[in-house]
Amino acid sequence: MKDLPKRIFFDTNVYIIGVADSSSAEREILVWAGFKGRKDNSVEVIVSEELFDQILRVAKRLQNKDWGGQIVASIWQNFNIYNVYLEAEDLANIESLGVIPREDVGVYLTASKGEAECFVSANHKLIRSLVSETKEFECLTPEDFVKKYLQN
Repeated sequence: MKDLPKRIFFDTNVYIIGVADSSSAEREILVWAGFKGRKDNSVEVIVSEELFDQILRVAKRLQNKDWGGQIVASIWQNFNIYNVYLEAEDLANIESLGVIPREDVGVYLTASKGEAECFVSANHKLIRSLVSETKEFECLTPEDFVKKYLQN
């Protein structure tokens, strides 16, 4: 097992799938990071208002607003979080580049401003293409993250 990243960003789909599917790689990652109860680990999970808004919006569509609230509450209560504030100007600047879709700008900026070492997402192709030139952070699917960091 390689040295674990110290600061990680989990995309919206990691939270939604991880809570909904108990046999998923996403669930394994969330439990490892402390989602089911604070753990004594040094990993910081990067969050922002934009991420919380996305979680709440998707959860409401899939189940209800209370489910989304429970997910966000567990993040605040159980993770060692690194909260990032995104400026509207920064969002507009990245969006104007037209490199990634509008809905992905906030998650990219959250990971970038949070100085993520690793970005975990089931839908990471667009983010990966953006950072492939900069090598800003590692991009992994949940399955790849589990294989690389959590399996012996």
